Amino acid sequence: MNLKYLALLPVLAALVLLSACNKKSGPGPEIHDTKYLAIGPDGQPVEGKPGEDDCVLDQFIGLVWEVKSDRPGLRDWRNTYSWYDPDEAYEGELDYRGVSNGGTCVGSECDTSAYVKAVNATGYCGHNDWRLPARDELGSISDPRKQDNPPTINLKYFPYTQTEEYWSSNDYQFQYDAAWRWSFRTGLDRVDWKATPARVRLVRGEATILQRVKE
Repeated sequence: MNLKYLALLPVLAALVLLSACNKKSGPGPEIHDTKYLAIGPDGQPVEGKPGEDDCVLDQFIGLVWEVKSDRPGLRDWRNTYSWYDPDEAYEGELDYRGVSNGGTCVGSECDTSAYVKAVNATGYCGHNDWRLPARDELGSISDPRKQDNPPTINLKYFPYTQTEEYWSSNDYQFQYDAAWRWSFRTGLDRVDWKATPARVRLVRGEATILQRVKE
């Protein structure tokens, strides 16, 4: 079974709103130009673009995002990770946990679980509740206007972004050893094997208006 081209699911920047009151559509993709705010380690807004020790608040969605670094080390944008969650089920040959230490990185073991733990241990940006984002959350920072000029993201606020795929926290429900990733080359999500290394960008907080995408 080749998952490389499986289940491309265009999610228009995941800005499909739940509007219980009037059913009006939400803003268009131009919101990617105005919705971000750099936040320093002290929790205070930073004027202009973020530094490598800062993070970014999505003022529309309500999430706070990791800013990658160009410095060698834990949050280096060149690091890659396999998908791994030790709390997932393990049933004989059906090992839903994924693969530990399967990427190429510095500062931690090279899997998603180890990376989350390592970043939280540093108290990055003043917090220790960073996590792997869901795929709709990744979609919320993907700018569909840039599909012909990737990466599909606001580079002022996310300057070190690979034109590649980033892991989400979502398993693929039809294949135990696969999970969803978001491509900042195509602006689409797709499924790949958990053992295949990819990039990671962490998030914290709770999205209040995203429509959750079923796995």
